[in-house]
Parts: sequence; structure tokens; C-alpha cells
Amino acid sequence: MEKIPKKNLTEETYDKAAEGYAKKFENIGVRSKDVDQAFEYISKENPNVLEIGCGGGREAAYILSKTDNYIGIDVSAGMLAQAQENLPDAQFQKTAVETYDFPTNVDIVFAFASLLHTSKEDLKDVFERMYEALNESGVVYLSLKRKDKYSTTVVEDSYGPREFFYYSRDDIHEVAGEGFEEVFYEEQAREEDWFTMILRKK
Repeated sequence: MEKIPKKNLTEETYDKAAEGYAKKFENIGVRSKDVDQAFEYISKENPNVLEIGCGGGREAAYILSKTDNYIGIDVSAGMLAQAQENLPDAQFQKTAVETYDFPTNVDIVFAFASLLHTSKEDLKDVFERMYEALNESGVVYLSLKRKDKYSTTVVEDSYGPREFFYYSRDDIHEVAGEGFEEVFYEEQAREEDWFTMILRKK
């Protein structure tokens, strides 16, 4: 029997559990304060926003209340079906960030708990392409699971198996490179440790 790549297992889990995830996050609420915080770094009206791992579109509606220029990408067809149903006029694309052809003239990139499925090697390449895509002083908003040392594991819960990559603050500076400066950092203690970081293109 052929072994299924871990990345594909993660995608399949999100596809199969899309409806369940939508219900799970309904009561959590939109990350409106996080979105507002990122927008504070951009002075132009109607900035161009890209959301990596938009899922079912939980944040997309709020982002679209602040700008007309939004693209949401996700690797899961099931999650995107939820997003498109909720926001039929919004622009969504099914693609993996590791192979995504980034647009130009981007002002804000959001990655809410999405790049935690991307390896350090691939994340370095993603940052290089984000740097080229961003306008001067554009920002990247990240939230990731935190450990003092980079590591990976496959977690299986009621939804299915998913591969996670754990990062430290230093790991992100390493993969982002000298083209970005940190303008915000905060750690959160939950069932697992998380951190939020905003990086700005120099």
C-alpha cells in the first residue's frame, strides 16, 4: 500500500472536516483586533490584502469591510467551498502556498494559524516570494505554534491526522531574512504555546 505524504493527509483532513471546523470556529469569533492591528501599519485606502490559509472565510468578511482588494488562498477545496458559500463575491483560490504564484502590489499578508503546516525549508522560499510581492513597508501578520526549537509532528484528533511545524521567534527571523523587520511580537499560552508576529518589509 502506497504511503500518503503527510502534506496530503493534512489537506484531506481539512477537506473531510470542513463543516466541522466551520461549526467549531463559529463561537470563537472573528480575529477583528488582529486584523485591525495589521491595518494600522498601512496608511493607504483600500490596501491589497492576501490571506494565506483563509479556511472557511472566517476573517475574510471582516477584512472585506476594510478594503475591496482581497484574495484568500487555501489548499483545501472543502474549506474553500465553505468560504465561497459564505462570501460568493469574494476572490478565493485553491492552491498550496508552497507553489503559489504571489501577485504583486500586496500591502498586507495574513497567515492566521496556516503556515504551521509549512516546513522551515519551504517557509524560507515563501518569505522570499512574499518579499517580492509586498510593497515597500508592507506587512506580514503571522500566528504560529511555538516551541524553543523547530520541530514537527503529526497530530491525530477527532477530525483526522494533520502535520504541524513548531517555530520559535528566532526561527522566523532566520527564514524571513534581513529584508524584514519585526514590529510586533506577543506570546499566548493556551493548550499549546502560540506566538503572534508582525514583520514589515524594509
